[in-house]
Amino acid sequence: MEVIPMIKRLFQNMPEPMGELWARVPYENRPCLGKKYREMKQEINAFEEMPTNKKKQIIFTRFRKSLKEAMGIPFYRDLYKRNDIRPEDIRCFEDIRNLPVITKEMLKECPLENRSGPSKGRYMANTGGSSGSTLSFYITPEHIPVEWAHMHAIWGRLGYKPSDLKISFSGRNLGADGIRYDGLRHQYSINIYKNIESYVEDLRTVVARKKIRFLHGYPSAIAEFGQKCKEIAPDVISMLKTHLKGALLGSEYPAEIYRSPIEEIFEIPTVSWYGHTERAILAWEKNNKFEYEPFQTYGYCEVLPDSETGGWRLIGTTYFNAASPFIRYDTGDDVEPIEIEEGLLKKFAIRKGRLGDFVLDRKGTRISLTALIFGRHHRLFNIARFIQVKQREKGEMTVLATISEELPKGFVFFEWFDVTGLDMEIHFEIIDEPIRSPSGKVVLKVNE
Repeated sequence: MEVIPMIKRLFQNMPEPMGELWARVPYENRPCLGKKYREMKQEINAFEEMPTNKKKQIIFTRFRKSLKEAMGIPFYRDLYKRNDIRPEDIRCFEDIRNLPVITKEMLKECPLENRSGPSKGRYMANTGGSSGSTLSFYITPEHIPVEWAHMHAIWGRLGYKPSDLKISFSGRNLGADGIRYDGLRHQYSINIYKNIESYVEDLRTVVARKKIRFLHGYPSAIAEFGQKCKEIAPDVISMLKTHLKGALLGSEYPAEIYRSPIEEIFEIPTVSWYGHTERAILAWEKNNKFEYEPFQTYGYCEVLPDSETGGWRLIGTTYFNAASPFIRYDTGDDVEPIEIEEGLLKKFAIRKGRLGDFVLDRKGTRISLTALIFGRHHRLFNIARFIQVKQREKGEMTVLATISEELPKGFVFFEWFDVTGLDMEIHFEIIDEPIRSPSGKVVLKVNE
């Protein structure tokens, strides 16, 4: 049994009074998290003040540790042997570039256990990414306090404190509920698969009696929420504006088409960050919008020129995951370096942002595909190379899957793809190869 997911579920279902008390416990004092969280907070602050050569020394030390752990894993051992590379050949920061870059496709061709190591408490995760190409891997409890220390540094730019109450807009499946309290994260989660009319009275009750400090989640979903509130519940906006301090925009590129309405409707500042489920890179808008500064304390972030696109590929290496390490992992994202100092990436921009595509249910409610596809844990991820969606008319949707192996005997699509709570007619189709754009990119939403 995976212990961490079980503990998370228990905390999520805490009664609200207990959740409020738990939120007041400083992360520095929380059991199993406190020591590492304190260390990472101190390191984040100290790292910012260091000269570049010292930063590179720390990065190299962390990188070497990850490389040593990876060498016990068949995928990396065989990869480096084929490339005639030994760990002792990597003697300084500049030598890192002598290691081959790996891709999601390379990892998907290798069985999970052959690219993973035995690590205490490891638990399964999966990612689809903006391309819809799925990948399963393990993560370890060690990364939890690391993650929170860095996320709190990002959110702290807008004055966030862990005791602040949020409303969250993500892909969590709430079933029939339109809004539900989450004790683990001290937030109210919105069911973005439901029409706001179905839960607006519950929403009013919450907003009237609680001080909501932040909105948090997919920019497309928050913008849609704001527009709908503006149309049918302007009083909710007025009540929210009394206490709101900002919006925390994650999991999607914060395109102006979403960001501007959020800032204008709620009259709040926003902050965005860039990251992946793989936990190799985390970057944030430290100073300017759309300029992302990587936390080199979180994972090693670098860029490589891409001769095919004329842009740059974003490459990341995990520091804190011996269970399924990612060493010089190509994220697949096209970026533009803004500042590189002595070979160390300090700032980049995303050349092609990941916009939030939608499908429409029978009532015309827009459903975020980021939430529907990647916010839920579909078993289909375990056997699919790519998952895409097409919609010919509202209320109807076809899930397109490029399968990496034969379907299991007795396969029933609805046991492998979570459609609960959706007011749509869902179809399933297997295709031999994913549908690509004219430029060769695999798209999430297929337009016919």
